[in-house]
Amino acid sequence: MDSPTEISDFDSREFEIEGEVIRFILHHPGTEQEFDEYWEQVKEIVRQQKAIFGELPEFDFGEYTFLACYLPNVSGDGMEHRNSTVLTDVTSLGEGGMKENIGTVAHEFFHAWNVERIRPESLEPFDFTEANMSGLLWFAEGFTSYYTGVTLARAGILTPEEYVKSLNSTFNYVWNSPAREYFNPVEMSYQAPFVDAAASIDPVNRENTFISYYSYGSMLGLALDLQLRQKGQNLDKFMRLVWETYGEPEVPYELNDLQNLLATYAGKEFAESYFNDYIYSSKMPDYEKLFAHVGLQIKRGAKNAFFGASVRTDDDGFYISGNPYKGSPAYTSGLSEGDRIISLNGIVLEKDNSWKDEFSKFNPQDTITLEIERFGRKMKKNVILEKDPAYTISIDPKATAKAVKEREAWLSKK
Repeated sequence: MDSPTEISDFDSREFEIEGEVIRFILHHPGTEQEFDEYWEQVKEIVRQQKAIFGELPEFDFGEYTFLACYLPNVSGDGMEHRNSTVLTDVTSLGEGGMKENIGTVAHEFFHAWNVERIRPESLEPFDFTEANMSGLLWFAEGFTSYYTGVTLARAGILTPEEYVKSLNSTFNYVWNSPAREYFNPVEMSYQAPFVDAAASIDPVNRENTFISYYSYGSMLGLALDLQLRQKGQNLDKFMRLVWETYGEPEVPYELNDLQNLLATYAGKEFAESYFNDYIYSSKMPDYEKLFAHVGLQIKRGAKNAFFGASVRTDDDGFYISGNPYKGSPAYTSGLSEGDRIISLNGIVLEKDNSWKDEFSKFNPQDTITLEIERFGRKMKKNVILEKDPAYTISIDPKATAKAVKEREAWLSKK
């Protein structure tokens, strides 16, 4: 069950590190030169992640294999296994996959430590006949997601500017979500059987009640790393301690074990504060202070207008394609998923880009009138627009020399 097999006309590369053979099997329509370039990136990912933990896991039979299929007929995914990973995507290396697919490589290889061997007690023993619920996916998947981007930066695949820019989408998704009112990261993790590739036909309101533990955990990993760096410590050393305590001897851990180990590493008061505020509760860390320590800046107050619901088009026209975010203009005006938008301030929307073109003309505090159709009934809704609540994270051009040095220590090659 834990040994996937690839049977195809594949290309392969391998190298040896610490007595372990790392292989990459690639089934794709690209060239040998493209594979060579990609393989160099893969090797650097392996080296950078080994540097975090101080060593590679002891793979069974001394081999670890990446099994990659980058073909137009596959279903895109990445899945970790004990001594291998399956990587699938519709984008070939020559068509953008060189950049788009490499993040999954970094994510899944990090799992060779975190989840395959640093393993929650709640996943032991794994039962393929049941839903295996765990409250620790914010750490198992989320911290792995945090290190995905960090690894790419340290490997030189992303520039520091590119890495910092990449934080914005996830940061805004997590910290602007109404879902933090309802569940903490542990409780978000419990929902995995209902959200991670699960099939359901029931209507849900996850826009307002759920934050992916991948994303939530990655932002908490970022916060913990930057908090520790303010103390002259870092998350790398804590992860190495977790590895030495639970991963290398393969002793399953529980939630309180992580808190106790953080207390051992950074102090009891620090660990209690982190877990009470961000794991057992849903508070937001002081990112302005944390980012400043590594020469970044965070700003809020974009001048563009905010609606609060996604709008899409199909053959029948424009419609609200998801539940409006709680408290947003679309929400307070009574709009709902499935509402078909007939006109905006009397202008009938007909072209594919009509909504974007018309909406871009408005500013915060403007009132727009939408004529909508809901279950065959036409009605009008007045919507008072607000200022976009999005945060923008960037490198601070006025950062001190000390802060720049801290950023380099964080993101430079190890």
